[in-house]
Amino acid sequence: MFTEIFVFCLAAYYVQYADGAARKTGDVSPIVYPGPIKEVTENRYGSPDDDVPPQCRNQNYCTVKPHGYPQERFNQLFKGAKPLPQPTLIISEIGDRQGDPDEHDGCESDVTYEPLYRVRTKRGDWRTVVQAPEENYVQMVRLEICNDLGASCFTDVGTFPGITTLCKQKTSTWEFLVDNGRNGTERVKAELPVCCSCHYKIV
Repeated sequence: MFTEIFVFCLAAYYVQYADGAARKTGDVSPIVYPGPIKEVTENRYGSPDDDVPPQCRNQNYCTVKPHGYPQERFNQLFKGAKPLPQPTLIISEIGDRQGDPDEHDGCESDVTYEPLYRVRTKRGDWRTVVQAPEENYVQMVRLEICNDLGASCFTDVGTFPGITTLCKQKTSTWEFLVDNGRNGTERVKAELPVCCSCHYKIV
């Protein structure tokens, strides 16, 4: 009887040893990785701010040509190609938000119309916009940025009790032709600022 118990205990010991490491009953040790763990933030298009100029990192677009932009490759890619569509405005159920440039509501803004070299998708990925000026293919969008978000507007008509006005930034969804990372192209959507408009709220 004693011999059978001894053999059983010895077998259990070797099974425990082979299974990993000998430890006390009820003692569960956490897995400890050697050294700090670096969060992986890259995908096949690069890290979120990979090669994006600092002045563009808080925006969804960049009009600054980044270092290493593959200009020659894009020119060669579209050499002799048929005319391609320009950036497309995606009209939502509330219509075009760009507004009438002749209307004045007191919201000061800056308007630019320049080639875009990077756009950030709704997923947060920065994508390289295809520009081939030597082949007459340039993707540009009219952008309008509020100078003073939250400022009062329509002040020239006076004030109304119980109502306050404020300037808000409005965006629209645009579709661009971008580099797909495999020596080809694809189309992606990005939200861009296109209007600074006056809103009111009841207080």
